[in-house]
Amino acid sequence: MAKILIVDDDPTVVNSTADMLKAISFEVISATDGRSGYRMAVKEKPDIIILDWMMPEYNGLQFITDYRKEGYQTPVLFLTGKGDLPLYQIEALSAGADSYLSKGSDPGVLIERIRAMIRRSEYSQSGKKGASKRHEYCDGELIIDGDVMQAFKHEESCDLTNREFQLLQYLEENKGRVCSRSELLKQVWKFDFLGDERTVDVTIKRTRQKIEPDQKNFKYIVTRRGFGYFFPNDLT
Repeated sequence: MAKILIVDDDPTVVNSTADMLKAISFEVISATDGRSGYRMAVKEKPDIIILDWMMPEYNGLQFITDYRKEGYQTPVLFLTGKGDLPLYQIEALSAGADSYLSKGSDPGVLIERIRAMIRRSEYSQSGKKGASKRHEYCDGELIIDGDVMQAFKHEESCDLTNREFQLLQYLEENKGRVCSRSELLKQVWKFDFLGDERTVDVTIKRTRQKIEPDQKNFKYIVTRRGFGYFFPNDLT
């Protein structure tokens, strides 16, 4: 049974969301302020975190920023009243969120997002455990190591998240071939991911910031405008 942490300063939202998730056999824990929620996330190690943005004193964006800086990889879904403007979605995803929904969205969409996030997390964990998953790329500057699910630049860890690593690894394993955003959503995000293709662009941007030696002339993740992204096949 997956454990879900809900962090929201509105008790009505916490209770209604918790009741819905418990009814389909999820274990639910909750907190009604950001700092308590952060401590609970560290202590209880939930499988999924549902996080509000607009909380006083310590808001959801501060939460996710600190959480990712400490290296925690638990999938986080923003459930917020800020609305569906792309600006807000991109800001949350750039900070490290895995998904974004506005409050008032169809409950079925929330449930399917959670199930998809759990499947992706399980897939990632199974990849870490299987020795047959090993794949390593090395060009003297960048190492992509499938055993430890991490990339290294000049032997220093790039601190990629699971999603960032999976995206980089998929592009490298298909090097020389342009991968469309829809293909990347299907192959990296897995199964029935419900979201728009800008999620790919946001993750590409974060990954480039960590692995690229030159932020003006990308070496490893190259854009083919109007088509998608590719990893060049002539680097080694």
